[in-house]
Amino acid sequence: MKLSCKIFLIILFLYSCKTRITPVAQPTSNIQLSLKDKSDKQIEDLITPYKLGMAAAMNEVIGHSPSFVEKKKPSSALGNFMADAVMESALKAYPLSTICILNYGGIRSTLDSGDITMGDIFQIMPFENEIVILKLNTTYIDSLQNFITTKGGEPMSDNINSLKQVLMNDQDYFYLVTSDYMANGGDNYLFLTHATERINTGIKIRDALIAYVKIHQHITFDTKIRKL
Repeated sequence: MKLSCKIFLIILFLYSCKTRITPVAQPTSNIQLSLKDKSDKQIEDLITPYKLGMAAAMNEVIGHSPSFVEKKKPSSALGNFMADAVMESALKAYPLSTICILNYGGIRSTLDSGDITMGDIFQIMPFENEIVILKLNTTYIDSLQNFITTKGGEPMSDNINSLKQVLMNDQDYFYLVTSDYMANGGDNYLFLTHATERINTGIKIRDALIAYVKIHQHITFDTKIRKL
């Protein structure tokens, strides 16, 4: 009983010591915060040198185009140029490469006549796709021919005779140069995933184009229709 009384008195004491807070209404006003404040200018000042540096890099002239070119089917001067450029890089990395075939949809822009800039190449190939070399059984040559025909044509390098030579010599395999996108079965090239061997070069297709233009400078476009 004494314990209960003590507890009651302690609770009563604590309650009586509690500070009562009465809400008081205060007039307020809306303060408009502008996004264009001092911190924005600091950020702008910080990134401006990078923007200017990027603009300078994209405007760098690396070669010359004698004419306006665009992608077309069954083949085009632009597609031929891209496939030849990729093939040239692939042969340096792997001399046994047989032929290069790319996908039409991967060409994202046209190329004007006159100076070729870094920015032009980035517009043509904005993706980070890399060059892959696939070792394929020659039985897949028919599949490749038929599939490209159903698609109305694809960009390919100017060494189609090398593929014919493989067949004439009764070789068991050929080495297809393509993009990692296609090698992974993209654009319905599912049969490419059955390659006996896959060589990932680590070379970006865009870098191959840039290197090709820098080496050859004045580009001569091949307008011939290329097909397997």
